[in-house]
Order: sequence, then structure tokens, then C-alpha cells
Amino acid sequence: MNRIRVSDINDHIKLLNDHNEGTGYLVTGTEKALVIDTMNGYEDVNALAKTYTDLPITVVNTHGHPDHIYGNIYFNEVYLNPADYELAEKWFADPEFTSAIKGTGLKPAAFLPVKEGDVFDLGGIQLEVYELAGHTHGGIVLLDRRDRILFTGDSIIEQTWLQLDESLTPAEFYKNLDRLQFLRPEFDCILTGHSRKLEDASLCEAHKQGVLELAEGKTENDVPYKWEGGVCKAHPYGEGWRRIVYNESRL
Repeated sequence: MNRIRVSDINDHIKLLNDHNEGTGYLVTGTEKALVIDTMNGYEDVNALAKTYTDLPITVVNTHGHPDHIYGNIYFNEVYLNPADYELAEKWFADPEFTSAIKGTGLKPAAFLPVKEGDVFDLGGIQLEVYELAGHTHGGIVLLDRRDRILFTGDSIIEQTWLQLDESLTPAEFYKNLDRLQFLRPEFDCILTGHSRKLEDASLCEAHKQGVLELAEGKTENDVPYKWEGGVCKAHPYGEGWRRIVYNESRL
């Protein structure tokens, strides 16, 4: 189908842009390769990854939302934080998804648990797992100390959605962001669940400050935010289109 456009971050990290609707990554070491997020499932990301490497492929989901997990149907096993198992299973049971794969013989991969402290050792590159609940309860980030990159999923991103039933409150999220502040000296750049290119890690400071402002009730400049679930509110922070999206009832 050729939905996924592949670009190089460096000689061992590829960005997989799924029709501007989600982003995955292929990280290749000397012994193994890792796919981070499988995107929307319209294109076989397993077959795509194998055109770039013949190494054994491991797969991890940063959280349990459909634009990060639906491509799991092309794999046998995928790592996910157990705190997002229920969320992921809800999306796999969605009628649109089950109808789309009916008759294909495909089914979602079995989940394997991943938790903070786990390390994906690919040979020459290690990706360390840290839990960051906020956007969802089971969100994780992965630190690549060698390249000084943090893979953030949708946990740290220009527009963070906290208006969802599965999201934490801004105050809870801020505590979790603050808990991981010790990692900040270890990376210069981030790659989010919707990046189009390598992004400067300065977003982390602006993002954290935006969450703190919201947690402290500084909402006087907030604006309506329309999404498929209705209309909620958005807290602008930093520059451009950066927003923390939330429901007023959960402040």
C-alpha cells in the first residue's frame, strides 16, 4: 500500500511515517532490531522492516492507542506495559478493526510485559525503559544513551491529550514528569509518536511547564478544543501549536 514513508535519523535509526497519522521507528543494532510502535496497521510493518534488516526483530508499543498498536497484527509478540493491556484490548475489539481484519487470518500479537528498568539490548545500542503515565496509564519512554535520544511516544509531544478517560489529571502527570527529570541530562533530542523529524529536547522543559501551569489552575488564556469526542479545552504553552488538552471537570 506504500503508506509508510521511511527516512533516516542516522545510520541505524529509521523513522516510519504512516501517512502523517502516526510514527514508528526501526532501531538496528549489531545483533537485533527493535520496532517502536506499529502504527495503524494498513501496511505490513514487519515486511517493511525486513527490507532494511535481516536481524531478529523485537517490537514494543509505547502505549495502547490504535495508531500505535494496530500494526501488531503483523507480529507474533509485542511488548506493552501491562497497565495498558485493557486499553489495547478495547481497541482490538472495536468493530471497525475486527471487520477490517476479518477473513485475513491476521490477529493481534500476544502481549509481553515491559516495565521500568527493562533494557532492549540490540548489540551496541541499548534502549532503557521508563514508565511515564499521563496520556495513558501505561505510557513508556525509551532512552537511547548512545545517540542521546528519548523516544517519547505520545507522553511528551507538542499536543498532549489528557482529556481521555484513560488519561491522568494534569497534577498527577506533572508528578510523573518531575520524577523522570533526572534523565534530562542524558538526551539532546526526542522522537515522539508523531514526529516527522528529529526534535530538539527543549520541548521537554516547555511541555513540563505547560502541564504545571494547568495543574496550578492557570487557565485564563485557554481555548476551546474540538476533537472527535466533542469539545474540551486546550492550554497553549511555548510557541506554535503546542497544547495540553484537557477536560475542565478533571482539573
